[in-house]
Amino acid sequence: MRADNQPAAAPAGGWALPESAYAHRNSMITKAEVRALAVARLRPRLGRLIWDVGAGSGSVGIECALLGAAVVAVERGPAAVAQIRANADRHTVDVRVVTGAAPAALHGLPDPDAVFVGGGGLDVLTAVAARRPERVVVALAALDRVAPAVHLLRDAGYAVEGSQLAAARLADLPGGSIRLAATNPVVVVTGERR
Repeated sequence: MRADNQPAAAPAGGWALPESAYAHRNSMITKAEVRALAVARLRPRLGRLIWDVGAGSGSVGIECALLGAAVVAVERGPAAVAQIRANADRHTVDVRVVTGAAPAALHGLPDPDAVFVGGGGLDVLTAVAARRPERVVVALAALDRVAPAVHLLRDAGYAVEGSQLAAARLADLPGGSIRLAATNPVVVVTGERR
C-alpha cells in the first residue's frame, strides 16, 4: 500500500519487458523469462533498496525501480554504465549507477534489502552475503557455479532454493510454419535470510 492507503500500481508498460526495450551489448541481457522470476524473488516495492550487481544493461534494476524500489546498479565497464543510464532514462526511473568492479565497488553503499547478482564470482557473492540482505538472487549460466553458490549462501545463513529456466520462444519459419527457438538455460538461485 502507498502512503495514501491506495494499492501500488504496476508499471504502465508492465514488467519482464522484451529485450528490445533495452539497449544491450550482443544479447548480453537477462532474458525476460529469467528477469520475471528474478524480479519476483527480489520483491521490489516502495521503501526497499535493491542492488543490481554486475548490472549489464540494467534491466533487472530498472524493472525493480519501475515497481517503486530504490536501486543501485553496480557495473565496471564504462560503456555498460552509459547504457544503464540511457536505459533508466528511457524508462523514466531513477537508478543510481556505481562504476567499479565488485566486490570493491560495494564498499560504502547503503545496506540493501535485496540483491541481484548477475555477474561476478564467488568473491562478489561472499561480499553480498556479508551485508546480510533479506534476499539474494543469483542468475547462473554455468552449471559448475551452482553448487558453490548454493553452499556459500547456506553457510551464510540463507535458506536456498533454485530453478533452472529454459524458455523456447515462437519463431517464424518459411511458408507460415512456426517453430520453437530455445534460449540458453539459466539457473536462478534465491537465498532468503533465516
